[in-house]
Amino acid sequence: MKVLGLTCGRKMSNTEILVKEALMAAEEMGAEVEIVRLMDLNIKPCTGCNACVVNLFEKGGAGECIIKDDDFKFIDDKILDCDGLILGSPIYEKSPQGLLKVLNDRMGPSHELAFRIIAKKIREEKGITKGKGPDERSFKPRAAALIAVGGSDWTTLALPMLQLFTLPMNMTVVDQQLFNWTALPASVVLKTEMLERARRSGRHVAGTLKKPIEEAVYIGDPGLCPICHSSLLELTSKSAPVICAVCGVRGALKSDGESYALDVTEEERSKSHVLLSGKFHHGDDLKNVSLKPDPRMSEIPLLIEKYKTYLKYSKP
Repeated sequence: MKVLGLTCGRKMSNTEILVKEALMAAEEMGAEVEIVRLMDLNIKPCTGCNACVVNLFEKGGAGECIIKDDDFKFIDDKILDCDGLILGSPIYEKSPQGLLKVLNDRMGPSHELAFRIIAKKIREEKGITKGKGPDERSFKPRAAALIAVGGSDWTTLALPMLQLFTLPMNMTVVDQQLFNWTALPASVVLKTEMLERARRSGRHVAGTLKKPIEEAVYIGDPGLCPICHSSLLELTSKSAPVICAVCGVRGALKSDGESYALDVTEEERSKSHVLLSGKFHHGDDLKNVSLKPDPRMSEIPLLIEKYKTYLKYSKP
C-alpha cells in the first residue's frame, strides 16, 4: 500500500512536520510512503476549456488536460498511484493555500469518478480500441486524511476546502483535523498532543487500507453533516432548508437543545456529492441541462461581437 503526503506549506514548518509525523506512523504500519511539496511544482491554472470533459463524454477518452508544459502530469501520477493520501495545508485568510485550489481545479471534472466510469462504458459500448481510455488507476478506492494548520481560529473554510480536493476521485475521508493557534514556524514540535494526533491519523489511514474500503471508519470531529462531517451549512428557504456546503446534501437542522445535527432523508442522501450515486446524478444534470445545446447556438458568434471590441485588457 502506498501513502502519499501532499504538503502545501513552507519547507520544514508546521504543516510539513505534521504530515511527516503522519507518514512516519503509516510507514510503521507497513505502508510505502512518499512526500511531495506542492510549492516545489509549477502548476498552471485551469483555463475552463472543457476539453477534458468533452473527451470523456463524447469520445470515451482519458480526459487528459490539454496543458502540457507544467508539472501536472507528475503530481497526477503520484496521486493516481497512491492508495492513501495525507493532505496538509496551512490556512491563509480562513482557507488553504491557493496553489491547492489551482490543482483542485485541474483535477476537477476530468477526474470525477462517475465521468470516468461513463467514459469507460462508452468505449465498451462503441467498441473503441484506438487512443487512450480513462486511466485504470482511477477506479481503485482510496482513503484520505486532512490536516489544516492555522495561526488562530480564523479557519472556517479550511477543512471544507481540503475535502473538496478529495471529492472528484471519490476518496474516502477517514480523518480530518484542525490544528489551530500554531503560527510560529516549526513551533508544532513543542506540542506533543498535536504530533500524536497526526500520528494517529497516519496510523488510521494505513490501517484502513488493510481492509475493504466499505469498512472504513471516520475518526475526526463529527461535524454536522452525517455524510461528509462538515460543519459548513447553507441556509435556504426551500422544503429542505439546509444544504451541506461540501457534499451538497439537503436536509433540516435538528436540535436536542444542546447540539445540532443535519437530518437527511435516504432519497436526499443518495444525491450527496461524495457518493457515487450523487456523482451520477450530477452527470445527468450536466447532460440534460448545462451541456445540452441551445437551439440558438448558431447565433452566438454574432451576439458576442460587441464584447470583442469593448475595452482593451490592462497589462503590466
